[in-house]
Amino acid sequence: LKPAPGPLDKIESWAMQGPGRDIPVPLMGVYVFKGLNPSTLVDLSYARDWNPQKRSFIFDMAGPGMYAIEDATDSSFEGEFKTTSPVPPTATSQRVLRMFRTLRHSNVFIFNEDFTRAEIHPRFFHTDYFPLSILAKLFLREEMEVKRGGVWKRVNYSPPSNTTQTDAHYFLHPIVTKSGKSLKVHSSGLSMAKRKQKMGGGGALVHFEA
Repeated sequence: LKPAPGPLDKIESWAMQGPGRDIPVPLMGVYVFKGLNPSTLVDLSYARDWNPQKRSFIFDMAGPGMYAIEDATDSSFEGEFKTTSPVPPTATSQRVLRMFRTLRHSNVFIFNEDFTRAEIHPRFFHTDYFPLSILAKLFLREEMEVKRGGVWKRVNYSPPSNTTQTDAHYFLHPIVTKSGKSLKVHSSGLSMAKRKQKMGGGGALVHFEA
């Protein structure tokens, strides 16, 4: 695990550098997690395998686009950043990212026609045919939908019927998005990321390099 290439105040100089940065979906950008801990930032420019016919891409959960605050745990966060999508409360950021790495955990995003909603299918060991991947596809229903201000909400449904939303959810607030050929920094999202980093103990943002 390595620290982020630069500080949050300079995020436009080091974010959105991944090979998937030109994938033409409104979700493309850098976001701060609200409700999911200790995960902190996600840079979706590291998405891969864009399929325009299926309107889908894959994002690796232990790839270079996934950042967390060093030594933070789920229990580090409260108030504005209280957990609404539970994970083991004592697992440090490093342990969570290494677990994702061990499982080769990725998510397949499949968008609707107007790109306002996406189905999310967890995948393990880079294949749909690993038993855990098969079980996830059979029994889990996870979706993401866009809200006001470019905020995205992740929602889960209750198996096995998967017709009723559960209480487990979280939000992605934009920090950097594309604006034509330029990048737009969202001051509200950047401020939120700084507050979350401070609440998480002020440690470095860490990730796995490519």
